[in-house]
Amino acid sequence: MQAPSAPIIVRVVERNEVMGLGDVLLDALGLTGALTVGAVVFGLLLAVMFIGYRKLKTRLEPDDKVPQTQPLGLTPPQ
Repeated sequence: MQAPSAPIIVRVVERNEVMGLGDVLLDALGLTGALTVGAVVFGLLLAVMFIGYRKLKTRLEPDDKVPQTQPLGLTPPQ
């Protein structure tokens, strides 16, 4: 039999970090803010793409027979 080697001692340190209501609210607002900024940037990107596509299409096909406006029919019939 072998003689027992030196024991391995592991020290476990427990942290008592109790998050208060303010910490939870700051974390939630940080996540919400990041999601909001991402949604706004994505919306602006899509808007630029759609508007740019329509302007480019109008420049390339200026004699398009499709009217640019459509009547809504809000006037009473005569």
